[in-house]
Amino acid sequence: KKLLAEGFEKLKIEELAKLLGHPHQQVRLEAQYELATRPVVEAIAAFEEVAKESKDRITRLHAIWGLGQCNAIGQISNFSEDKDDEIRAQVGKTLATRPTLPHSVRKVLVKLMGDKNARVKAHAAAAYGKTEGGIGEPSTTEPPASPTAVYTPLFDILRENADADVYLRQAAVQGLVGLARNGEDVFTIWRTASAASRAKYDNAPVRMGVVLALRRLNSAFLETFLQDKDAKVAVEAARAIHDTNIAGAMPHLAKMAAQSGLPDAITFRALNANMKVGKPENAKALAEFAARPGEADHLRVAALKLLADWAKPSKRDGITGLRQDLADRPVGDAVDALKPLLTKVFVGSEAVRKEAVATTTKLDIRDAGPILLAMLTDAKQPTGARVDALFALEALKAPNLADAIKLAGASTADRLRGAALVVSANLDSKGAAQSLPLLLKSQTATVIERQFALEAMSKMPESKEIDEALTEQLDLYAKGSLAGDLKLDVLEAAKARAEKDKLKLHAPLREKLKAIDTAARAAEAKDPLSRNREALSGGDAEKGRNIFLNSAAVYCQRCHKLDGQGGEVGPPVNGVAKDKTREYLLESIVLPSKEIAKGFESVILVLLDGRTVSGVLRSKDAKAFTIVTPENKVIVVPKDDVDTEKPDKSAMPEDLVKKLSKRELRDLVEFLISLKEPAK
Repeated sequence: KKLLAEGFEKLKIEELAKLLGHPHQQVRLEAQYELATRPVVEAIAAFEEVAKESKDRITRLHAIWGLGQCNAIGQISNFSEDKDDEIRAQVGKTLATRPTLPHSVRKVLVKLMGDKNARVKAHAAAAYGKTEGGIGEPSTTEPPASPTAVYTPLFDILRENADADVYLRQAAVQGLVGLARNGEDVFTIWRTASAASRAKYDNAPVRMGVVLALRRLNSAFLETFLQDKDAKVAVEAARAIHDTNIAGAMPHLAKMAAQSGLPDAITFRALNANMKVGKPENAKALAEFAARPGEADHLRVAALKLLADWAKPSKRDGITGLRQDLADRPVGDAVDALKPLLTKVFVGSEAVRKEAVATTTKLDIRDAGPILLAMLTDAKQPTGARVDALFALEALKAPNLADAIKLAGASTADRLRGAALVVSANLDSKGAAQSLPLLLKSQTATVIERQFALEAMSKMPESKEIDEALTEQLDLYAKGSLAGDLKLDVLEAAKARAEKDKLKLHAPLREKLKAIDTAARAAEAKDPLSRNREALSGGDAEKGRNIFLNSAAVYCQRCHKLDGQGGEVGPPVNGVAKDKTREYLLESIVLPSKEIAKGFESVILVLLDGRTVSGVLRSKDAKAFTIVTPENKVIVVPKDDVDTEKPDKSAMPEDLVKKLSKRELRDLVEFLISLKEPAK
């Protein structure tokens, strides 16, 4: 404390050198930094003597670091054959801190790169990239090295490491990037080396290292590796080109969409690369991919989504999530590409057909009318796809829309009949104002038909009959007489009309809604679910499944498994409805910490060093805690390292319900209550 308070400026060089071995780290560092400011020749001599004579590793390390501050490259290199592994490692690491290194140091570093210790190798490889002089720099004592000879020590590390140690691989990549003046150096020299010795340098680990280096160098030569025989190398090349926006190689990545059976990581990027390049032939490539029935559903859907957004690309890259500024392009490119393939695009799973409907609607391709009508009339098609087809025909203003409404209205599927009600109401609001209120009171109408009727009523223009009918439904809600399946639909229909600008109301909808909300708020103290109870029933399980799997806002599958796929932070959902009620499932989403599933309790561990570890407590024994973190990583904490243990809230976010609309919440509950069987 006295030393640090007085400062080191007045101490002699000999005193500073002695303090490099002080027990306190701050004293050692202060002495090192002060000594490095003294006359350089004297400072170097003092550091070198300590590094040679001291028997203590820590003292010697401070001396090596001090030599680095003095830029004493030759003196540091003298310790490259030291018996202590850590001293040799710090020689490489200290040299790597220099902006540049003289050409003469390469020999020292090459020897260190052949060391038995991985840390020594890694630091030397990183330093090797700092050596100056370029390829084949003339020397006064020996002939210049060939370009291949300069790079092969790094290729050798990659080959011998065989991707086993990613830190060592990364150090070799740093070395390659440092040596290269541009991407051409690394690629052309590797190609020369592999031609001379294919067994040594034309293998996956070396190619992977070259790809990683070319990524750092933004080199278009990455295109060569897109067809690599090793899938990992090809994937990494695709990631490098797409994710770092290497424009020169992007068209080559886009052409990969013509190939089938590639890893998803390549195919997704190939599709997106077509969007980035943005020429008419790229729109055609997306349409051709979407029309290939052998491709995976999720990939065909992705291609269709890109076509739908062709004219005005999103400002956010769909793969990296980063901002992108793609120019608008003619919508005709996408229309011309998709029109000849319409019959093929609509062949596939429900997900593909649904996306095809959405895409043709957005692109206003009216030639899709006959195909959509055929889909609507095909009783073998899933009801959801037939409903989408009807709404698509309405959006396209298809000439055969009247026939479609008539067919849908006569269907045995209540969801399709309900959709016909909505479309009919949009076309004939006066007739709907008379028929829809009657349907709500009908004893034969199904719940789904009534839900669609309420949706249609919410969008109607000014109507005394509609407003009075909704007021009656709100009164039933307030008395507790309204069917649970209709509660949310009634509230949303009334709210939509009450909030619609310049719509004259003929009944006290706003007052009724306010009274219902006030009552729900008052009941919240005793019943925390009071403001969400309308989401208990009446949802669409199919839509709920889509939310569970695909909603970026909640991404349930990150923490919960469905059909064996997903995270392990929360319990699997297959079979959850076997012994759970709708109320329990709703509560688990709205109030996740109220009742935590057994075996998935969360814990906070405060360690002896002050750090905290939190997550789901998977197991605990006399030796260790096994924790699953919110990032779905399993970590083991030795019990001896734990100071205190206390329970935590559920790993499920408290604000999850805020990211869902009431309708989405209801659909999710409906999906979960349908899962009565455990995973097969």
